[in-house]
Amino acid sequence: MKRLLALLLAVLMIALPLSSLAANFVPERATAYMEIKFKCGCTRGGTGAMIGRRGLITSAHNLYCHNHAQGLEYCNFYFGARSAGSCYYKYNGRFSYTVYNSFRNGYDSSNDIGYVVFESPVGDNTGWYAWLAGTDHDLNQEYVHIMYYDSTRHSKGDWDLAYVRSNTEIYWNAYAYDTGGGPVYFDYEGLDFPTVIGVYTSNDSSGHAYARRLTMDVINDMRADGAFN
Repeated sequence: MKRLLALLLAVLMIALPLSSLAANFVPERATAYMEIKFKCGCTRGGTGAMIGRRGLITSAHNLYCHNHAQGLEYCNFYFGARSAGSCYYKYNGRFSYTVYNSFRNGYDSSNDIGYVVFESPVGDNTGWYAWLAGTDHDLNQEYVHIMYYDSTRHSKGDWDLAYVRSNTEIYWNAYAYDTGGGPVYFDYEGLDFPTVIGVYTSNDSSGHAYARRLTMDVINDMRADGAFN
């Protein structure tokens, strides 16, 4: 635990503006319900989380249709959504996005991660999570939380003991129904800021939920695209 917290603080001090650690940070406000339509005509709801002033992390299947391998036609973002008609902050402006799995060979959870970079500094309105892109050892058998939206746009949370599955995947014994892409994060007592370590991707019939680990490769790509500007 001490090793994890020491690494966490080092990453935070180097990589994150102090404004993201404000005492009034509200996780729900930095977590968006995503209203998605793909070019193939498919629609879905998803969840994404701000981890920078302009950057939102989510699952790739919220940005690329895993049934037809087609990209977005549009996506509206409802931060702090309470219902279909109520949210803390809405964004329907311009953005770019990157996926690490385009699902041309069918769905695969192992690289189901992507990110959005907004043209406007959305984080100035919503705040953003701290993040940690570490190694397997840093995460092994730690309690984590997940935040996600159900089909009525109400936010939900769950937590259990997480386990490393591979270099990029983790899983835990808890279902997360409805929309994927929600932040998997630490929120220890004594920490002032929830810290994202991955995104929820899927679950199986045995009751295991899966997440794609946030890695430095993803963070470096986001930085190069201006997600933290």
